[in-house]
Amino acid sequence: MTFRLGVGLLQDFHPSELIDIVRAIEDLGYDDLWYANEKFYRDPWVGLTIAALHSRRLRLGTFIADPYTQHPALIAVAIATLAEVAPDRVVLLMGAGGAGTRPLGFGRRKPAVAIREAVELIRRLLQGKHVDFEGEIIRFNGGKLSFETRADIPIFVASRGDLTLKMGGEVADGVMIATYATVEGLRHGLRRVQLGTAQSGRSVDDLEILTRVDVCIHPDRRVARDAVRPMVARMMGSSYPDKRFVHQMGLEIPEELEKILAKKDHALTTKAAHLVPDEIVEAYTWAGTADDVARRVAEIVRLGIKSITFLAHPYDDESGVMPTIRAFAEKVRPRVNEMLGS
Repeated sequence: MTFRLGVGLLQDFHPSELIDIVRAIEDLGYDDLWYANEKFYRDPWVGLTIAALHSRRLRLGTFIADPYTQHPALIAVAIATLAEVAPDRVVLLMGAGGAGTRPLGFGRRKPAVAIREAVELIRRLLQGKHVDFEGEIIRFNGGKLSFETRADIPIFVASRGDLTLKMGGEVADGVMIATYATVEGLRHGLRRVQLGTAQSGRSVDDLEILTRVDVCIHPDRRVARDAVRPMVARMMGSSYPDKRFVHQMGLEIPEELEKILAKKDHALTTKAAHLVPDEIVEAYTWAGTADDVARRVAEIVRLGIKSITFLAHPYDDESGVMPTIRAFAEKVRPRVNEMLGS
């Protein structure tokens, strides 16, 4: 039972360092590289172009493009240009976006609607059409792209939200179910996607289904869990007051932590990471030894999800992300294949 393996990268790296990391990721046998779009970090499109120019076979994807901080028509321009640099190797992954929208004055209004409208507009523009588009969120007042583009660029949707997962099942070429790290969580996400495929007359087998999980690998499980705990706190903070994705896992946010999340202060939320209990960390990350992570990945692949993507976390201020990226390729993937008999 084979599976694709992808790694997500934040825009933490100087271009010269990024080149080395991209080459290392390809040499380690990864299939996909997803390059982040955290606001006020390095430009994601420049980073993806660097990755395209310094790799030969990696599939390259946005991680993610959002319809609020960049107009979907300009996203179409960017992904079409990237496809000229790396033909047949690019994927446009759309989502609602994360931290960083507030300083720009953007609100993430009705993400399932906004992303659906963005996908429709981008597809029509990539087909070379002159488009007038008047959506509930997205508007485009007549125009077309001024260069010839590929119409077959895959458009995926990423989310952990129920409405957006369902919408992705209706309209996308693939769906990345984000942050659920357990069989129970992924089953919930798959059910939402299947509601969408049923509504559009498709099967879930017609889509590529991916999972995306934050990962730290270290011989000491406590070190690994503590490395991802701040991310889990920020994830809950960015969604607050929406707690449905926590309740769906049969979990509750501790009262002391919830009071801090309610302040919507990124720095305070990060400082409160020690208040995130282990059971919540376990629900949304793979953190532990290589063998721990391999067992959990094998469970997900047995569920039928054949594309695994992770965002690596450093286990201290000096280690960087490469130890976890290397350990996943050299220790976790072979162990998973052994467990699955492949």
